[in-house]
Amino acid sequence: MTAEGEDRARTEGLRRIAYFCSYVPEEILSVPGLYACRMRASNTTTTETADSYLGLFNCSYTRAMLEAILEHESGWMDGFVFTAGCDHLRRLYDNLVHTANPPFCRILGLPYKTHEDAREWYFEELVQLRNALEEHFDLSIGDEELRGAIEACNENRRLLASLNELRKGENPPITGEDMQRAVVASFSLPKSVVNAALADLIEEVETAAWDRKFRARVLLMGSQLDDPAYVRVIEDAGALVVADGYCFGSLQYEHAVGTDSDPLKAIAVRYLEKTPCPRMFDAYPDRYMRIVEVAREFGVQGIIIQTMKFCDTWGIEGNVFQNNLREEGFPVLRLEREYALGGVGQMKTRIQAFLEAMGC
Repeated sequence: MTAEGEDRARTEGLRRIAYFCSYVPEEILSVPGLYACRMRASNTTTTETADSYLGLFNCSYTRAMLEAILEHESGWMDGFVFTAGCDHLRRLYDNLVHTANPPFCRILGLPYKTHEDAREWYFEELVQLRNALEEHFDLSIGDEELRGAIEACNENRRLLASLNELRKGENPPITGEDMQRAVVASFSLPKSVVNAALADLIEEVETAAWDRKFRARVLLMGSQLDDPAYVRVIEDAGALVVADGYCFGSLQYEHAVGTDSDPLKAIAVRYLEKTPCPRMFDAYPDRYMRIVEVAREFGVQGIIIQTMKFCDTWGIEGNVFQNNLREEGFPVLRLEREYALGGVGQMKTRIQAFLEAMGC
């Protein structure tokens, strides 16, 4: 789906804009003439070049992103959009501008809270992003174009939510790995391509008969995770991932953009009022209650918290979640990892021991 969709987008002359954070509105990057692509580097096996710019105490996600960009020829992406989501992303932006100087590269100021003044600030940031896109790519991004993009993105969220709902069943017709592949495709391709494919996939799995063998139903949460192979390792060890709580997961397609008269303001409200990530201050109670709610809705027996090494936000919050979830009565396994999949044998051993301790 991914390679075929990318070829079609290029044939249609769409410019591909890479973005690095769930707080970058994909609607603004999905207007006619553009399509949004959430930046990944799953095939990057070394960060030797990037390490000479970004210190080793930067998370391996940002180092892998810089390495992937420097490895590719100019024109691989038509632009990049960041947020000041964390210090590591800010350093990635600085070094990308310094080393590659891409023709279009923007960073959005992102508030740490969601009150009225914060929404107004974020709205002004989106106005500036829209204006910069119009000028650089010679586009007209008016209300009509934004409403069309909102409709397509909301439909994508609806389809993903429908697919995700099937995981609640006693014997889900879709694995966590398959769900992750659908999400990655949704964040990587034009919505016109992926929405049709998702509708076909839902129809296919709804009518299929499955008899999966697994030892326990788990929820996987934590740092940014975009590699379905990581989920496969967990499921190969006997734990079926029926729910999640991480970037590139279900928390990113739960909330639709509203139908306010000003579509750009509606976008600003949606992104600041969606289930917040740990970089947002004073929002931990909301994050925690949503994870507990999802765990209960999907019949979860245990929770796995994966945190990327040197991730400032999840490195701290993972400990708080671990303690609170155990107090709630959930068995919890904490795993530390790098962006690139590694240590598979050790990971499987720990997961299997976790399942044994749960009595599964």
